[in-house]
Amino acid sequence: EVAAHTTVTDKLLRNSQAAGALVATVLRKAIVAAEDFAFLRGAGAGVPRGVIGHAGTINVPRAGAGAIAYVDVVNMYSRALMGGSLCWVASPTALPQLMTMIDGAGHLVWQPNAREGAPGTLIGLPVLINQRSPVLGQNADLLLADFGYYLIKDGSGPFVSASEHVLFRSNQTVIKAFWNVDGEPWLTTPMLLEDGATQVSPFVALL
Repeated sequence: EVAAHTTVTDKLLRNSQAAGALVATVLRKAIVAAEDFAFLRGAGAGVPRGVIGHAGTINVPRAGAGAIAYVDVVNMYSRALMGGSLCWVASPTALPQLMTMIDGAGHLVWQPNAREGAPGTLIGLPVLINQRSPVLGQNADLLLADFGYYLIKDGSGPFVSASEHVLFRSNQTVIKAFWNVDGEPWLTTPMLLEDGATQVSPFVALL
C-alpha cells in the first residue's frame, strides 16, 4: 500500500479554486517518490522488492573505496545484459566523481559543459540522477539498469478522502491518497551466457 497525506487550512480550501490542483500535485509527487524508492530499494516484505540487493542483481566491486572510477564503469558495462534499454542511475552525491572522471590517458570521460550543462549520456547510455539512490560510497550509488526487466503490478486505487475532524479545532483538513502496487525484478538470478562462464544481468550495481 502506498499512501500520502497533506494538511491544508479550511480557508484555503474554501477560497481558492487552485487548492484542488495544488493538493493533487503534492499527493501525486509524494506517491511517485514512494514508488520510486520502493522499486529501487524496497525490502520485499509488504512492499515491492527493489533492484538493490536483489538476487538477480550483479554487484561489481569498486576499484577504490568511496569513489567511482572509469574502470568501474567499464566493469559494470561488461556485466550488463545487452539488447535492451540500459541506462545509468546515479546519486547526486556521485556527480563530482562522474564529472571529473578520467580514463587511462587522462581525458575526461563524462565531459561537462559549464554553459550547456552536464552531458546526458555515459559511454552512450542515458544518465538519470536520482535523489533516492544511495549516497556516494554505498552499494548502487551508481546503477546500470534495464527497467524493462522490472515488473510492476498496479492494484486497487488510487483513492482520495478528506477528514475535517482530525484537526477540527485548528480549522484544518487532512487529505489523503492511497493505492496498492507491487513490483519485483523479472529475473531471480543473473543469466549465464552460452560460454558457460560469464554471468550478466539487466541490473548491475557498483558495490
